[in-house]
Amino acid sequence: MKYEAILRYSSEHSVKKMCKVLGLKQAGYYQWKRRFEKQLEKRKKERELVKLVGEIFEENRRVYGYRKMHRELLRRGIEISEYRTRKIMKGNGFFPIVMKKYKPTHNGKSDGRYCTDKVKQNFKVDKENQVWVGDITYIKTMIGFVYLAVIIDLYNREIVGYSISKDINTELVAAALGNAIVRTGLKKGSRLIFHSDRGTQYSSNSYQTKLGDYGITGSMSRPACPYDNACSESFFSSAKRECIYRTEYAGF
Repeated sequence: MKYEAILRYSSEHSVKKMCKVLGLKQAGYYQWKRRFEKQLEKRKKERELVKLVGEIFEENRRVYGYRKMHRELLRRGIEISEYRTRKIMKGNGFFPIVMKKYKPTHNGKSDGRYCTDKVKQNFKVDKENQVWVGDITYIKTMIGFVYLAVIIDLYNREIVGYSISKDINTELVAAALGNAIVRTGLKKGSRLIFHSDRGTQYSSNSYQTKLGDYGITGSMSRPACPYDNACSESFFSSAKRECIYRTEYAGF
């Protein structure tokens, strides 16, 4: 308190005299002043960092968690740990928006066959059009749900094909496959592996026949094992959280 008083009135009175009156050493005061100024500078930088984190959080529609925020800060040349990033976000109320998702249920029966899992959670491939992954999700609109089928190339996680329909059926996934074939210029006999879950759309005879027509080898996740198709689950999770759940769609 005495040092703070000296600092407060240092512009009006001699520091040396005030230290003498208060019974303090002048060197002690200057040591305290240096520490105090460092603390002020540290607090200033902390406020600037919090402001930047808040700006990034708002720019990205409040969907960034601490891991994505940490990567963005590093990209901007700011050396910071994940722990500190998480502490800043938690301490300042920067909580990503998470929407509770609706999960439609379908009790269709497959008229086809299941394939063995040829990917076995190895989602890293060394060239394009080597392994494709397919999956389906829903999109809520003002007049009901529509369904989105996508095909992802595991080489670079690019969406190479997609299809949207009001019906979740074999035609939906077949259209996505056709779209991917046209977009990539895939030739017959390419020795491509197509991986999906065991949904009735993918296991149907007509879909398996379409794969066979292009020499594509089918692969399917094991029963009740979402980890076997984790890459597509991850894509849909990010897409819903950052885009789909935050947009109102008029209809299809």
